[in-house]
Amino acid sequence: MKRDLASLNARFGVLYRVWLLGVLMLGSMVMVLSSTSINVALPAIMDEFAMGRPLAQWLATGFLAAMTAGLLLAAWAQAKLGSRLTVQISIGLFVVCSIVALVATEGWQLIVLRILQGASAGIIQPLATVLIFRVYAGGGRGAALGVYGLGLMIAPSIGPTVGGYLVDHFGWTSAFWLPLPVCFVLLFAGHWLLPDESNANAKRLDVLSFVMLTVAIFAGLGAISEAQRYDWNDWHVCVLALLTVVCSAVFFLRTLKSDRPILSLRLWRLAAFRRASWVALALGLGLYGSTYLIPLYLQTIKGYSAGDAGVLLLPAGILLGLASFASGWLCDRIAIVWLLCAGLFLFAISAVWYGLWGASSGFLWLCVIAALGRMGIGLIMPALSTASLDSLTVDELPYGAGAVTFVRQLGGAFGINLLTVFLEWQHQSLGGDFSAETTAFERTFILLGLAFILALWPAWRLRKLPKPVKAH
Repeated sequence: MKRDLASLNARFGVLYRVWLLGVLMLGSMVMVLSSTSINVALPAIMDEFAMGRPLAQWLATGFLAAMTAGLLLAAWAQAKLGSRLTVQISIGLFVVCSIVALVATEGWQLIVLRILQGASAGIIQPLATVLIFRVYAGGGRGAALGVYGLGLMIAPSIGPTVGGYLVDHFGWTSAFWLPLPVCFVLLFAGHWLLPDESNANAKRLDVLSFVMLTVAIFAGLGAISEAQRYDWNDWHVCVLALLTVVCSAVFFLRTLKSDRPILSLRLWRLAAFRRASWVALALGLGLYGSTYLIPLYLQTIKGYSAGDAGVLLLPAGILLGLASFASGWLCDRIAIVWLLCAGLFLFAISAVWYGLWGASSGFLWLCVIAALGRMGIGLIMPALSTASLDSLTVDELPYGAGAVTFVRQLGGAFGINLLTVFLEWQHQSLGGDFSAETTAFERTFILLGLAFILALWPAWRLRKLPKPVKAH
């Protein structure tokens, strides 16, 4: 029985596209939700395992770094194994890690399990984007990306909301078993709806390049993390920094000469893709950085419970989803540059406002301004997907989808790491007391806002993209 897209479309009828979109959205949503729901549980995990903030941040950055590396396997896995088997293996690994985490006794065990979960999550996301582009090739791609973006972008906000409630009532372990019910549903639905189009002649995976880039990412994050414990010129930091440089150099030299690269560097020959990548970097920093910072800020500085911090972000999640859906619809009608610039500007205002007036504000205002920032993020996502992939050929789509998601996740992983370093540095240099911690959080939010202001320039330069054709 054939399981390619054409056969499945004929078997299930006109609603097949809708069902497939739902499965893809749920799959990506549960992975992103898992990457952010842990944030409201961090104070409880830090107390349980006697972890400091520099070590605890690895629960977030380790997941994102592994997710970033996993993205590089997506195109190869899809070609070699087919979409259905790739998703089943990835979700299966994710489920096993979630169950094992419930009996962990050491903090390092949780970090290792989070890294494995991140790797499995990274393989799934680009696959979903490629399938949407293919199944909606006949029209409605912008609206489909908007619906997909609704799930993908609402997950980081509802994750802390649901996770916060569960942490208050069931403890930190709830952050790990929260995704399990949806994972089991996806395993069943994906078996029937996902295509199985493997390619027996698929190119072999460039294992050395994959290892070099993965080591470079983790060594770079490790160097930044160790700099919080030692001086920047300490041998611990220098060794990791040198390892990052050497592995990166080997990766770039090998990739430029390869006819089967895991990350196609040639994509950046296109000006539009380069500029979209800068926006993707800022998007990852803002999406994951703020989702990491805000719950910590609300619990550490404002004294809210995990549940209250999650509730505060709930309206933000709803508006994020609505803005993402609206952005997908508008991508087919107006110039993409306006959506990107509006989204970047709104998030910058939100982050700077938190830095200037957050400490003196009440629950309602904190909620409103967080929602403003999430609305900006929602406007960016579908527009960014269109801006980065529109100039690519059909053969380049799988690699382009993986590359732009890679850049976004890289921005998230290094963003959280760098923001944590800046936060700790400010906290210690200002005296190490509660007043110093408050000021450190404020300056970190302002730094985050400034990064988005800088991203306005490459976004504005995307105005030369062709205008969309109006749908009839």
